[in-house]
Amino acid sequence: MRSRARTRILTLAGTVALATLTAAPAAHAAASGCTHNWSGPQVCIETTGESGSTYPGTITATWTNPSASRNSATVYITNWAAGTHTMTAKRHGDEITASWTPEGNPFMAGELCARFKGSSAKACVDLINR
Repeated sequence: MRSRARTRILTLAGTVALATLTAAPAAHAAASGCTHNWSGPQVCIETTGESGSTYPGTITATWTNPSASRNSATVYITNWAAGTHTMTAKRHGDEITASWTPEGNPFMAGELCARFKGSSAKACVDLINR
């Protein structure tokens, strides 16, 4: 009798867990990439778009630990198909950051990269495989 009750409880728990998984909304596959210069300035790019889509959603570029005299910088966002787009980033604490949500989708599969004017570092993410 104890074995039957345990089997029923485990079956019920498994059914509830499976129902929870199938009822969950589709997850967004946000992506991010950073340079790995731990001793100096670091550049990062982050997207909020869904996996398998070339639409990046909101694109955020961050420059961590730029020189203290910089309060803003131009950010170049590049993709081989869409060319280069520019954003103006502003200082927030120890970072210079800019965000952009493109209208439509000018991008194609491949790398989406961010580079700040005044820095040679470039951070990239792959738009499809995230």
